[in-house]
Amino acid sequence: MMTNGFHPPKTKVGEKTFQRIIKTGKRLFAKNGFQATSINDIIAKSKVAAGTFYIYFDNKLALYLYLLHEYRISIRHAAVEATKGLKTRYEIEREGLKAFIMYVKQDPLAYKVIWESLFIDPKIFQEYYQTFGEAYKFHLSEFADKGEIRTDIDLETIAYVLMGISNFVGLQILFRDEASEADIDYVVDETMKILKYGIFK
Repeated sequence: MMTNGFHPPKTKVGEKTFQRIIKTGKRLFAKNGFQATSINDIIAKSKVAAGTFYIYFDNKLALYLYLLHEYRISIRHAAVEATKGLKTRYEIEREGLKAFIMYVKQDPLAYKVIWESLFIDPKIFQEYYQTFGEAYKFHLSEFADKGEIRTDIDLETIAYVLMGISNFVGLQILFRDEASEADIDYVVDETMKILKYGIFK
């Protein structure tokens, strides 16, 4: 994803200021939306000097794209860490799904920030999920070659189905007032049952 217009901090003090701007931008984008959030709003809530924002970002879109890029990296990292050392695709899918749900449970703003890209510029939304889909398809192909995944179903379609499941099963958890890890495990296991056995008799 393009992150043009971003200039990384060069000092520890700058890093702290940068992180404050990031956290404020994320919170305001999620609360008010991208269009209704101004750079002045971000500056005021971040409690930084008027010109400080522009040291790190050329404009508001550059900040948003940075946030989106960071979400993509951190969500992938959560899945990689959770599936490290696992051998079968079934295990990987289960732990990857759980890792995603745990991630968005801890940071529910992810949904709002990511999905708003559809309204900012559909191409940003498309690129975000296409990039995920291409990576997913590549990893699935490794297990299709090993005979663990059916080869009579299009792998790209499988990738999008699995991404869709993750997104909406994640919402199933977020829509609850409370959800323990045991609740998440239950929902994940029910989902895996569907993937393994199907829903039609």
